[in-house]
Amino acid sequence: MVEIIKNKISDRQNIFRFLIWGIVFSLGLYLYFLSHTIYSVVERQRSEQTIATLQGSIEKLEAVYSNLKAHVTVSLAEAKGFTSVTSATYISRKPIGKALSLNNEI
Repeated sequence: MVEIIKNKISDRQNIFRFLIWGIVFSLGLYLYFLSHTIYSVVERQRSEQTIATLQGSIEKLEAVYSNLKAHVTVSLAEAKGFTSVTSATYISRKPIGKALSLNNEI
């Protein structure tokens, strides 16, 4: 009878230890995922700020580009040494499919 009681007490202690370790493990996982979520939110905010800054600089560059483009004229191009094209010359090459096929099957 004493052995049965000792076994029951030992089983209860093992169950209690298992439950404590389960709670500690669950708490550790909870803290890990909570910190990971907070880190992700902070990184997303930083990324959004970087994107906003880059979009502002892109808008400025587009404005500069459009201003410079408006100043380009035929007379400016001729002053820089460009000439008008009288006849266009085209260069042809083999289609990629024939160059990559076996025995020119295509």
